[in-house]
Amino acid sequence: MLRVIVESATISPPLSPTPRACVTVYFRDMKKRTHVEEGNDPVWNETLIWHLWHQPLENDSFLKVILQDSGSKKKERFIGLATVLLKKLAQRPNEVLFVRNLILLNHAMKPTDCTVTLQVAQIYDQDTEMTGNEELLGSTVSWKKQMVSGFPMYRALASKPQHFQVRLKVFEARKLLGNNIKPIVKINIAGQQHVTRIKMGNNPFFNEIFFQNFHKVPAKLFEENILIEVVDSAAPRSKAEIGRFQTDIGFIYHSPGHTLLRKWLGLCQRNKTTSGVRGYLKVTICVLGVGDQALVDQKLLYETDTQVQILKSTEVPVSLAYLQFFIYCAEDLHFSNHQSATPALEVELIGDKLRTYLQSPSDNPIWNQILTFQIQLPCLSSYIKFRVMDCSKYNRQEEIGSASLCLSQISSTGEEIQGMYSGFLPCFGPSFLTLHGGKKPPFRTTEEGACILDAVKDSLDYRGRIFVEIVTKIKSQQDSVIKDLSQEVTQVEMQQYRQKYGLCVVFLSCTMMPKFKDLIQFEVSMGHYGNKTDPNYKPLVSTTQHSAVIYDGTIYHYVPWYNTKPVVAVTSNWEDVSFRMNCLNLLHIARDRLKTNLDILKSIRNPRDPAVLQQWGKLLKELQEDCWRPLPCMTDQPRANSLDKNKWQLRSQLLQQLAQRAKEAKPVNVVGTAEDWLRRLNAVIPEPQESLPDVLIWLMSRQQRVAYARVPAHTVLFSPAGPLSSGKFCGKIQNLFLQYPEGEGQDAHPAYLRVCMWLGNVKHSKNLKLLQQGTMVVYAETYENQAKVKDDWGQQGLYHCPNFSDVMGRKALPKTDFKAPSGWHWKDDWVVEPQRRLLLDIDINKSQVLEEVYENQIRSATGAWVPAAIPNTDVNGQPVEALENVKCPQGWHFKKNWIVELNHAVDSEGWEYGVGIPPSGLPQIWNSVEKTYHSCRRRRWVRVRFRNRRELSQEQETLSFLQMQDLSEEGREGWEYGTFGSRFHLDPQPTSRFRRRCWHRQLAPNRDRGVAPIFLLEGSLAVEQNSQPKKETERMLSWPIWKDWRHTPEDPRIPTMPFIYCILNKPHSYQLFCYIYQARNLMYNQIPTFQEPFIQVVFLNHSLCTQTLGSSAAPTWSQTLIFQHLLLFEDPKDTRENPPLVVLELWQHDSQRNKILWGRSMWPPVVWLDLQDRVFPPLRWRPLVRELGEEEGEILASCELILETRKLKEIHQPILSIPCKNGIYMLPKNIQPSVKMMAIEIMAWGLRNMTKVRYPQLLLECGEKSLRTEPISNFQENPNFSTSTFFFTVFMPMEETHAQPLVVKVVDNQEYGQQIVVGQASVDFLQPYFCNPWSLNYTPVKLPTLSVKKHDTFLDFVYKKFWFDSSKDEDDYEQEVDWWSKLSWATGNADKSLNYNYKSYHTIKVYDCELEAVLAFQGLQDFCQTFKLYQEKPKVDSPVVGEFKGLFRIYPFPEDPDAPKPPRQFSAWPVIEDFPQMCLVRVYLIRAINLQPQDYNGLCDPYVILKLGQTKLGSRDSYYPNTLDPIFGTMYELTCNIPLEKDLEIQLYDFDLITSDDEIGTTVIDLENRLLSGFGARCGLSKSYCKSGPFKWRDQMTPSYLLYRYAKQKGLPPPVFDLEGDSIYYNGEKFKLQSFESTPPTYKSLGSKKERLALYILNTQGLVPEHVETRTLYSNSQPGIDQGKIQMWVDIFPERLGPPGPRVNISPRKPKQYQLRCIIWSTAEVDLVRETFSREKMSDIYVKGWLFGLEKDAQKTDVHYHSLTGEATFNWRFIFTMDYLTAERVCIKSHKDYIWSLDPTSMKFPARLIIQIWDNDFFSPDDFLGVLELDLSDMPLPAQNIRQCSLKMMETDSKWPFTPHKRISLFKKTNVTGWWPCQVYDDNKWRLSGKVKMTLEMLPEKEALIRPAGRGQSEPNQFPTLHPPERNDSSLLWYHSPIKNFCYVVCKRYRSKIICLVVVLVIGIILFNFVYSLPSYLTMTWIKPKLRLYPPIKIVNLIGSVNTSNINSSIFTMEGSKLKPLKDHGPTLV
Repeated sequence: MLRVIVESATISPPLSPTPRACVTVYFRDMKKRTHVEEGNDPVWNETLIWHLWHQPLENDSFLKVILQDSGSKKKERFIGLATVLLKKLAQRPNEVLFVRNLILLNHAMKPTDCTVTLQVAQIYDQDTEMTGNEELLGSTVSWKKQMVSGFPMYRALASKPQHFQVRLKVFEARKLLGNNIKPIVKINIAGQQHVTRIKMGNNPFFNEIFFQNFHKVPAKLFEENILIEVVDSAAPRSKAEIGRFQTDIGFIYHSPGHTLLRKWLGLCQRNKTTSGVRGYLKVTICVLGVGDQALVDQKLLYETDTQVQILKSTEVPVSLAYLQFFIYCAEDLHFSNHQSATPALEVELIGDKLRTYLQSPSDNPIWNQILTFQIQLPCLSSYIKFRVMDCSKYNRQEEIGSASLCLSQISSTGEEIQGMYSGFLPCFGPSFLTLHGGKKPPFRTTEEGACILDAVKDSLDYRGRIFVEIVTKIKSQQDSVIKDLSQEVTQVEMQQYRQKYGLCVVFLSCTMMPKFKDLIQFEVSMGHYGNKTDPNYKPLVSTTQHSAVIYDGTIYHYVPWYNTKPVVAVTSNWEDVSFRMNCLNLLHIARDRLKTNLDILKSIRNPRDPAVLQQWGKLLKELQEDCWRPLPCMTDQPRANSLDKNKWQLRSQLLQQLAQRAKEAKPVNVVGTAEDWLRRLNAVIPEPQESLPDVLIWLMSRQQRVAYARVPAHTVLFSPAGPLSSGKFCGKIQNLFLQYPEGEGQDAHPAYLRVCMWLGNVKHSKNLKLLQQGTMVVYAETYENQAKVKDDWGQQGLYHCPNFSDVMGRKALPKTDFKAPSGWHWKDDWVVEPQRRLLLDIDINKSQVLEEVYENQIRSATGAWVPAAIPNTDVNGQPVEALENVKCPQGWHFKKNWIVELNHAVDSEGWEYGVGIPPSGLPQIWNSVEKTYHSCRRRRWVRVRFRNRRELSQEQETLSFLQMQDLSEEGREGWEYGTFGSRFHLDPQPTSRFRRRCWHRQLAPNRDRGVAPIFLLEGSLAVEQNSQPKKETERMLSWPIWKDWRHTPEDPRIPTMPFIYCILNKPHSYQLFCYIYQARNLMYNQIPTFQEPFIQVVFLNHSLCTQTLGSSAAPTWSQTLIFQHLLLFEDPKDTRENPPLVVLELWQHDSQRNKILWGRSMWPPVVWLDLQDRVFPPLRWRPLVRELGEEEGEILASCELILETRKLKEIHQPILSIPCKNGIYMLPKNIQPSVKMMAIEIMAWGLRNMTKVRYPQLLLECGEKSLRTEPISNFQENPNFSTSTFFFTVFMPMEETHAQPLVVKVVDNQEYGQQIVVGQASVDFLQPYFCNPWSLNYTPVKLPTLSVKKHDTFLDFVYKKFWFDSSKDEDDYEQEVDWWSKLSWATGNADKSLNYNYKSYHTIKVYDCELEAVLAFQGLQDFCQTFKLYQEKPKVDSPVVGEFKGLFRIYPFPEDPDAPKPPRQFSAWPVIEDFPQMCLVRVYLIRAINLQPQDYNGLCDPYVILKLGQTKLGSRDSYYPNTLDPIFGTMYELTCNIPLEKDLEIQLYDFDLITSDDEIGTTVIDLENRLLSGFGARCGLSKSYCKSGPFKWRDQMTPSYLLYRYAKQKGLPPPVFDLEGDSIYYNGEKFKLQSFESTPPTYKSLGSKKERLALYILNTQGLVPEHVETRTLYSNSQPGIDQGKIQMWVDIFPERLGPPGPRVNISPRKPKQYQLRCIIWSTAEVDLVRETFSREKMSDIYVKGWLFGLEKDAQKTDVHYHSLTGEATFNWRFIFTMDYLTAERVCIKSHKDYIWSLDPTSMKFPARLIIQIWDNDFFSPDDFLGVLELDLSDMPLPAQNIRQCSLKMMETDSKWPFTPHKRISLFKKTNVTGWWPCQVYDDNKWRLSGKVKMTLEMLPEKEALIRPAGRGQSEPNQFPTLHPPERNDSSLLWYHSPIKNFCYVVCKRYRSKIICLVVVLVIGIILFNFVYSLPSYLTMTWIKPKLRLYPPIKIVNLIGSVNTSNINSSIFTMEGSKLKPLKDHGPTLV
């Protein structure tokens, strides 16, 4: 690295005017420049550096130094130059070359008197390399994301309503079951109905998209369902449903990308478990929230490949399973008003509901039924809902309780373990599920990895439990949906065994409460146990004593328990689930320790902090310890069910894997790695079978439940296996923040509670001791009440109040009615003990109190004003003491006497007047003006009393008052004076009419019984407890018995219970130190959010505030708050383990100076019991939580709590020595961030979009330093700053994360010297701007050159003249490819059969986001960033008032003035002549995707409007009708002046004929950022350099010149071209063309080798390639919701760079017209469906056909009547015309939906031929015989004969891989003839129903005109000529040849019978002839007569013939012709 320090110069003779001098230094053709200094003796001391790369200094190396005056108006004035030889430095590289007073030469190369002083040195990069691993925390990417403006910043879902959008696109359906169906898809999205168009066929193509918008709470919306139902519109409603599919919105949103993209859904029928999959539907479902981006689907609408996938069972993600719910029983059901009910259990799964049969009225029903659901695997659902309904009322069903199961918690896909684990199917139980009802908790955001239902918590009230089991079966099919179980359920009876559990809760403190006027108490319940409102359970000590709430001195109140801590004890009976809870607690320990370490790791923001590696090591060590700890084995556990075993296997394998990963982990991206481990651990932790209900702690006031805290039972459950298996809070102190139920109270927490809890089997409670110190005391309590009547106290005036009652006076509690409970006895007699906590003064912590007395007068009969009957009252008219009788309480004093209040609507004397209205006599309205009808008046007297200076602190004074117990010394009887509903006093008042005193009687336990005595306090203490019903043991007790137990009708269910206290008499004193440094906002909105902020620290009932600062986005207090003498009563060891939380609240002031709570942060302090081991706690970033759990800020702070010893208590100073300044404690030096001098360089480029400003200037503030620029003189003509680089130094923290914000203000200089701040931005995250100026890989920001020099070479002239002739941008001949071919190649949608040899030369990049959102391009803000400017005092929704374009660099700066200064990061540019610059902008709009519908038909009519400055292009007349995906294919050309016109606004509107056009969405492009970016975003870089053709080079400059400019911009040496060797020397490396082109290219359009090689190198530099970007459209109607996307790109051509390149033709492709000729020759083996009178089957066959989507053009043949064999001949021609788009493989058709439609709707559908065979009927509807569907682009090759034709031809996957069925495209093989099979759906399956022989011929439009043909057999009947088929006229068949037809019919029907009959007849004749001829034969044989002598004769012996009937008569004829007749002779024997 070469370093040059330009020190100073001398200009002689001095110039006038004063020059603005700068020095330019050249080294190896690389220029560096100093900043400008005014004067004739300028001093710079500026460092310039050059990286030597791999070229060391040589002897002939030199520097060229030029001194110039940049203040000249026209050009920079040359002063002098000099050359510095570097030979000495090359020979001695370690020395510094000092060049002092170097003489400069003038233009004539003669010496001048001007000199310059330099230092030149050669340094090495490793000497200045900064240490540290930037990627250690994995935060570099996040910082880069914050710098990129277009990068989507995903925020956690809020707990308040927000905008959502649900999109559902239906592509097509396949294999729908049914014959001749007309399917339609019905879609129900959260109750909103949508319907598609009606289609025909079993494979319909829909291509419709539906939108539904919501504004709901996310957790509620995710519960809604999506129902997709496919219906046959031609069938009756009862049989119309083909199949359905259901899922819930939450499942879709939590899927990857919030989308199910092109998923095939299996369709099943509802509640038909044997139906199976009845078809498939292809859909895309997307759920988008604010800021979510929809996935861009680049694939074609119709893909033929999907047909291959749909028929493969391995590819289709649909497998049916049966989810069986074994519903056994329920227990403890809660009925409203305690009435009987008829319960039924309803189970809901994705919208489907099944319900058990009704049972007899009982709160413990037994169902024993099985409910079966048919589901698909994987199940696209999130949860299962259970509801117990009360069906006792007719037509009205009430929900008793509900429960939910998350499917992800009862099943596993194996994703949690990254290995070979395959997961398990849904299973559950048998186990109990807890039912809830009533009030619901507020919604809260959940942490990542949690179940969806964790955000949708169950209701708060316990309503019972249900005992269920879930089993998943895949193979077996169930015959019925609901059936009964056998009564033998012995396998689940073991779950019914109960154990007695005890719950003990000690209340330590309750603080941060709002003001409660009434007494409050706490109730603890577990299920129904402890619930006072349920009379069916015996009373327990489940409530604390009533307490008052007192003021803590700030804004909160607290309960003054102090040393007397209330305790509750609740016993209950549950089954033993310890084996399950032990495993759960071990997992929670591992998760909690991992999360704690991860939070600490996140709080360390500096990746170079050594604490990172230390904390990372601790995290790994503890994680391995926790993961190697084995979980309790479930395989040997007899009570474990299948889910327990599956979960145990899953959890064990995950822990082993995490332990191995932790062992092998490396310190790289540690936060991301730990977060992934935590996410996976969170996924397996939830336990759905946690049958123990949660512990609920209710805050009660006026017997109403106000707020609650829910504690999971397993966290406080005790385990005898050890402390690790016990709950993490078992026997330990925990902090609880109470919450209001949903819809009640405010967003703030109603109380902060500290409790100590223990839950476990009472057998394990023998030695129970929750706290390490303290004693348990049990009291019985009653109050004796008296009233004052005639100055005497007695019982006469009590009226409804009993003589002895409870504290509220509602129930009679005589002392004689008390009875000691079992296991206890009375220790002492009744004693009087005043409850002093109820007597505390509510103003005890106030320093001053305003007292008031109203003086009342009435008008007398004479009209004069006289004193009223009650002259002195309060504001409500209650009597008070007179002014002179009001005494000052002890400890208070008055400074002023009573005065009349005049600061409200009164007259001059303070009176206000009114008319008294009976019965109270007080006016309702008071007036300040007296009228004659006014009857009364009053005036207000006020006086302020102040507290005396106390010797004790407020807390000590309160404690001393509470501990005064001895009444004898006070001489009192313990009476308290007052009234119910108000505060009581120990001292009687003159107006007191009621008094009471508290009687206590202490209880003591009996002998040891093996359990904790407090768990024996069951049942009421009153005498009548024996008649109290106990649900557990006395189920048969009737309700009237409970009525008899009641005493008073006011509140019948209040039991008489003792009170338990834990007495802690030894308080410990502490001091709390809070170190607060800084807070900041995390919303990245650059708004100074905090307006006059301050921090209030709350610790229990104490609070302190910091100083109030000015408005800032990152306020820095650097202050310490000290709390002294804090009293904590628990043992210090308990405090150290679980200290109270420190709560930091960030408050700010609004415009009315009202305080507003912005956020709250809380964490436990570090506790030190001994100062010897103490170290300062480091500052850590803590989250600031707003409202409903949303983290939107953070604060840098830490706290420590130090125990005071006895010696320290006597000292009233803080324990630690903290520096104090002006009464404010500062941060100690040990903890305060160390500061260092840092240099801040600002590149102020300009201001944008600011209106109504004249001369704006920039004001930069950082800490106490500020910098002001010169005003912009001509803002309307050039909004850039004349001087763009600025520099100043400031002391900043060395930690980059602790840096103070940089505030940018724009000040406008108006008339009369007035300066107004018109906009400001706060840069509170400075970490992205820190840099190392000495780094080797750091490249300074340079201004891009946007103009070329005027002198051009001859080659340049020829190049511009002939190369970029825009009129010759297209070739004369038609190309085989176009730009759309590029797009299809990039998206993978190109036709694979079309091989283009040069595809690799013409690639294009398609981005699915904005170009600014591509992370590699840094938001195109690498040169300067855009900072939005807001008002001076903005709000969250304040509008943007302008923009500031600039950049910052921050780096360490040496404090030593002699040390070398680091080089400047921003070059000192001369006067910027390239701006403003005229540019030609070409906007290429490709298409829009998924636009938001605007019309009632679910479509819109979009058109485009472009706005750039004052230019507006586009017209509403050129709209695209009825489409959501318009294809524009349009180029707009605009001229603009940048930066005056930099924002290109692209708006899409919906055309409306009558109403105003609706805005669809808008996107804005900053053209200036693209022009200035070093990534070459003004024109994308092509892949190849073509001189001609459709992909001609379109940039203004050649690749070689682009490479030269790029090297210059990056500070590299210019490239050296070697034309002979085809190589380039660039950046120290030699690139050869052969390394990029292995073989010489044959593409003729390519340019020269030099340009090609330069382009190859440019494509490796990460520049913006030739691209298409996808921009999201947004609308103000739905902020942040995706309104659709538009694909486009922008080219910018500055005029000064030369003429623009050629235009790109992106005109959309037009479909070509084709003609399909289909000749139906014949059919065979067609089903015969009709019977004739002769009972033979026949059919009248005809064939019908049409193209899908062109059903109106359906054609059919003539009828072949009376086909008896299924054969028919037609010789019939179908002719179909279609418009086919080859690239997308779809047909296009435009038609109007209705007659009144304004425009036609263009539809796309596949080219599919449908052939149907029908049977013609005259009277009834025709019968459907079969169907054939052929995809013309992918169809099977026909069979050449009938035998080869089968349904296997239609299958796409062959069983034999070597004999696949050949498939063809009719558009390529244009003519094909053969046989195809037809099929019909019969008996739930498809079968062959016939065969058809066809000829299919596809002709283009021109060829069809050349070879015309007619339809059917009409003219022109040619190509080929079709002759009428030869058919027998079957209508006259019987008349033409009746015998023939008769024989045909008879033989056909009775063939077998006739054959059998003939055989029988032949055999019979043979036998007859044999019998007949036998006698003659025997006679001749026996007698043997002589033969007569006659002429010779041939004798044929046929007697021996077997069958004489077969003798041919021709034999006799032939032989007999030679015989003569015999005459007169006897018979002749033959």
